[in-house]
Amino acid sequence: MSFAHQHLLWFLLIIPALVGMKLLVDGHASKAERLFTAVRLRPALVMGRSLWRSWLVYGLYIMAMACLVVAVAQPRWGEEKLEVPDKGRNIFIAIDTSRSMLARDVPPDRLTRARLAAHDLVMELSGERVGLLAFAGRAYLQAPLTTDHDAIIESLLAFDHTIIEWGGSNLADLLEVTLRAIKGLPKSNYALVIFSDGGDADANLVPYIQRLTAAGIVVVTVGVGTETGTLIPNPEVEGDYIRDEAGNVVRSQLQSGVLQQLATATGGRFLKLDTRPLSRQSIQPVLDRLTEQESANRQTSRPIERFAWPLSLGIFLLMLAWIISALPRPAARPVVLALAVAAFTPAPSAQAAGAGGVLAALFATSGPTPDDALKALKGGEFKKARDLYGTLLEREDFDAHSREELLYGLATAEHDLTNYDGSVKNFSEVLHTQDKSLRARAHRGLGQTLYDQGVRGLQQQPKITLQRWTDALRHLEAAQDLDPENKELRENREHVDKMLAQLRQVMKQMEEKQGKKGDKGKKGQKGDKGQGQQGEEGEEGDAGKEGSDPNGEGEPKEPKEGKGEKKEADDGIGGKDAKELPEGRLQAAGSNPGDKEGQKGKEGEKPGGDDQKKTAKEGLSDQRNPRTGYTPGEAEGIIRQYMDEITAPPTSRYHTPPPNKKDW
Repeated sequence: MSFAHQHLLWFLLIIPALVGMKLLVDGHASKAERLFTAVRLRPALVMGRSLWRSWLVYGLYIMAMACLVVAVAQPRWGEEKLEVPDKGRNIFIAIDTSRSMLARDVPPDRLTRARLAAHDLVMELSGERVGLLAFAGRAYLQAPLTTDHDAIIESLLAFDHTIIEWGGSNLADLLEVTLRAIKGLPKSNYALVIFSDGGDADANLVPYIQRLTAAGIVVVTVGVGTETGTLIPNPEVEGDYIRDEAGNVVRSQLQSGVLQQLATATGGRFLKLDTRPLSRQSIQPVLDRLTEQESANRQTSRPIERFAWPLSLGIFLLMLAWIISALPRPAARPVVLALAVAAFTPAPSAQAAGAGGVLAALFATSGPTPDDALKALKGGEFKKARDLYGTLLEREDFDAHSREELLYGLATAEHDLTNYDGSVKNFSEVLHTQDKSLRARAHRGLGQTLYDQGVRGLQQQPKITLQRWTDALRHLEAAQDLDPENKELRENREHVDKMLAQLRQVMKQMEEKQGKKGDKGKKGQKGDKGQGQQGEEGEEGDAGKEGSDPNGEGEPKEPKEGKGEKKEADDGIGGKDAKELPEGRLQAAGSNPGDKEGQKGKEGEKPGGDDQKKTAKEGLSDQRNPRTGYTPGEAEGIIRQYMDEITAPPTSRYHTPPPNKKDW
């Protein structure tokens, strides 16, 4: 249960004060009664005064007032599903992520300043449909038009200079991607807000501008940078700057000509970004020209108001107090008391007996309680604890903090049952709590779960283990920041840090060893012209003049270049699995159809015997898969190359230069 105006509940503190005032007034009245009347004459002189009746009426008034205060605070319990039409103006935001945006003439740098300005703009576009694009040498649609601004901001925070590997600022490709993004949408008009430091004048923009005007797209360009410009730091070499092909340091300036051309030709505006935030008022004239577009309804939920319950109860208590206070004789009080008790007491079951059955009916609870789940968790009954926590979370009578505690207990039970994925999910939800202590425990539990999950996959997937241990260390550090006095937490963090360093060292040694093997495989290229290629059909047995012979009897030894040929013919594996292939396979892979010696090998005597069967059986593992078209060796090489690319650090990725050779 929650309240729309929770601060109004402070008025309930008036109730203890009113009870104290009642006690004080009754004390003074009893004292006055004792002073002015004798004990033997008091029953005859004081009539109609009943202490219990006075307290009953007063208590009813106080409870009625409490119910009214709770009703005004608007209690909410449960949620109802609603369908709300998704409508709003269509606005695309594009950010230049080229390396020239790393220049620091606008603090802290151009790219960060553009991201902050775009963040401020999205926050002010409440109710509008916003899309997000990133462009450099090429452009990509990062988020389609949506009213979910939280998703837009989350994508915006991931923008950096490595998000697009092509260098330069290709405005033409940005406009092409924008036109493709609206191609399948209902006909409407759109606004495109571009954050960039500009670029060289491009005659190819003229047809795109005409297509933008025909599609109803108004462009608002925001220049980021200064006319004087500054040097561009090289993100890959600390202390160095971006250089051109001649080795000269590049100085990047704000080139606003092409930005002004875009804005003027499409009826938009050109703005220059400075230290002030970019507000909605800056582009409001453009937004006023856009029409709202209504799409399919989206489902949402809202809490159900329950103020009618305490309000009704308060009115009933007021009416009951009025009735009791209006009774003429105190003799009626037992009847009224019995009616009041009967009104608020549920009917006992047939099995209940006496007052004990009534109390049991009043205070009995149905279903498990959080204490039951906690007891099962501490007792080692993890499956039972998981089921109890799941049942409790399905109920809707817990407040936000209680649900967070239940989620923490469920995550702990999932961890003890080695269901690490479920544990990570529930711990992550608890991280949003406002309770500092609970958030510290959630960070700690998430760190321990990620570490244990990495240990389980260490042998098969060391790179994934490295990532999980890195995340675990980050969560343990966050927990230590929230709870710096926890000695056990500090020891856990130091242990994870130590294991992470050892894993990095081992992986580095493995990469160096693999690199040396790859260098040896490259040396095998010298054997292309050697005579080790003779005997193209060597996989069938002893064939050709210089064919492979397992025993080396009666045949000249293979030259060194031929040995290099064998190391290279491994289908991209780097020589690791080449030794396992049949020798004839290696010769056939490197043979030259025009080689006379190879032709001579074809004319050799036919192989036969057990050696032929054995060689043919080994060659089955090197046959091409009819579905993929690759041999097992080729497929493994492609997968390894892909894994190396996606796990490489961002600073070591290759930048594809643009056609104008300006890789910034």
